[in-house]
Formats: sequence, C-alpha cells, structure tokens
Amino acid sequence: MRKQGWVDRYRFLITPQPYLDELLSSWLTRTAFSHGYSLTPFVSRFLKYDGSSLTRTDIDFQDTHELFEKLTHKSRLTYTQIFQMSLQSEGGYLFESEHGLYPPKQIRKLIDKRAHYGLMFCPKCLAEDTIPYWRKHWRYYFYNACPKHKVFLADRCGVCSERIRFSKMTLSDAIVYCGKCGRDLRKTITQKVPKLYEDGLCAITYFEQGLKNGSFSINNIPAHSLSVFHVHTILSYLLNRQKNLFLEGFSMLEPYRSLCQHEQNYHSKKATSIYKSFYLNAMVFYLMEDFSSRLKSFSEENHLTHRDFLHGFKKAPFWYKKAIDTYVPFQDTVGRQISESEVIGAMNYLKSTGQTINQKNVSNIVFIKN
Repeated sequence: MRKQGWVDRYRFLITPQPYLDELLSSWLTRTAFSHGYSLTPFVSRFLKYDGSSLTRTDIDFQDTHELFEKLTHKSRLTYTQIFQMSLQSEGGYLFESEHGLYPPKQIRKLIDKRAHYGLMFCPKCLAEDTIPYWRKHWRYYFYNACPKHKVFLADRCGVCSERIRFSKMTLSDAIVYCGKCGRDLRKTITQKVPKLYEDGLCAITYFEQGLKNGSFSINNIPAHSLSVFHVHTILSYLLNRQKNLFLEGFSMLEPYRSLCQHEQNYHSKKATSIYKSFYLNAMVFYLMEDFSSRLKSFSEENHLTHRDFLHGFKKAPFWYKKAIDTYVPFQDTVGRQISESEVIGAMNYLKSTGQTINQKNVSNIVFIKN
C-alpha cells in the first residue's frame, strides 16, 4: 500500500477555473471537493502541508511565497492568478503592502471574540451562481450588504447559527452547505436593507469602485485609494467612540443610536456588528461627500479637537491634513474643557500599549501639544 502522502508529488487531477473576484480559500475548497476530499485532508495530502494548521489560519491572508509557488505548480495556473485570489493582492490599495500576517482593520477578521464573524456571504449571489463561489469583497470591512440584491450579508447558518468556515464543510457537490447541520446556505434568509437606508448601499458601491480604480476624488482632489482607506479607519474609530453622536443631515443617525443602545445585549446569533459597521461605513461616506463643510460640523457638534483627528496618524495624507488644519482649529490645552471621549481614548491607548492607567499617564496623553 502506498504511503498516505505520496500524492504530494503530483499535480492536481482537476483544476477548477478561478473567478476573477474569487477568494483563494473558496477556490482551494472547490479544488478539494473536485478531488473527493474536504479541505483539511486535501491540503495535507496534496500540498504536503499540515492541513489542520493551515486551515486554522486565514488562508486568504497568507503571504507565504512557498505556498503560492506550490499552488502554481500543482494547479498549472499562473502565479498571478493564485496571488490575485489572495487578499494580499489588495496591498498598497486597501491596506499597507507590508502589513504582516494578521489582517489589518480594512479586512474583516474571521476570528473575533466580540463580533464572532464567520465567512460573510450573500445568499442570493450564491443562488444565482452556476458554480457557487465566495467573493473577495465579502471580506472587506466596508462591504456589509449586497448592493445588487439590497440585503445585508450573513456570516452564519440561518438554521443552527454556526459560523461559516470552509474547514468545517463536509464533502459535497458545491461549497454551499453548513458544516454543522448541512443546511443549504443559498436558502438563508437575510434582512433587507430598508429603502430609507439605501445611502448605505451607495457607500459600499462608492468605496468598492474607488478600490477598483485605485483612486478617489475628495473635494475635487485626486486621492490614492490607500490614503482614503487609512482615513476611513480613523473616521470610523472617531464616529464609533462617540456616546452621543451628532451628525447633522445624516439620515440614519437615529437607527444607529438605537443600535448602540442595544449593543450591550449583543448575542452571537444576532448580526449587530454587521449592521453597526454598515451604518459607520455610510457615515464615513457621508462625510467624504462634502468633506470640508461636513468635517467642520462634525468636529464642532461632537467637540472633537485637532489632535483627535491626527493623533497616531503617522502617514496622514496631504488632502486630509490640510482639511483638518483648515477646519478643525488648534486649541490651547491650558484651561480648556476636556471631553469624555479624550479621556476614554487615552485610557484605551494606555491599555493597548500595556502602560499603567493612572491620572498622570492619562494627563500626559490628553494634554500633549499637537
């Protein structure tokens, strides 16, 4: 009898053609199924990798040159085709090229103890596919709903609430069945985006198109997509940390406030975090539509300082810094009123850097000069 790992020397017998917007893990799982294996044992036998180890990591964010080379040789696809399916191909456009092995904030993480994300998907897109596959943009932080079908994305089975993971899927004719209960994920019922909130869908389309183009126009100034998504991260953070957020003219402010009030009762079976990020993304889009005037109102209404917008932002793009310098005035730290958000932000920073949270350390951060 041949040794269990003998097939690692041979090329794949069947190589599914990847779709232009397909995730690497989606294509690899389809390849495994076409050989009569689930993902983990297929990786172990055909790639001579520790299948359990690899599939426990984020395959789509792997940047191992050896893995890409092996997949290129085994599949007879080009290296470019393999790399294009990886989220690493968005480096330099969506996030810093040399970010490391852990997904940045612009990419939705699969293992998150608070959010409990699984692989997100649009059931209606999967149902329309001749051969179902999973899209790269379903992993982007700003992509929380499907603009085509106007429904929120799902990240778990609609029957048993199991998070979707390819490593848990059992062998079948398509990668659309829950690995726990076997439910066809194409039948998952997701909440429709209310017609009044379709500005949130416009926001998704706006950021997706800018990423494809590699650039945006902010106040009629060309801006590289990487800089815009850096700013997106900063603004999302500022919006999210306001307990009593004010954003004049934003149509979805009340439902967002209501969602935040119920967030403390979050349960993993509820898609609270999906909806919240949908609103935050829409708010960032709202600010960027008329960045100068709306930035000024946003900062004044929420008592945000020049430092709030620039602290820790080491590579602030010119167009962003110019707007902050112009519309968010410097403030004297002596005798001015301290906002609650500044203190909370300072405490969070100390905690994240492992420093002691005390009055002196918080003061040093809050009162540091811009």
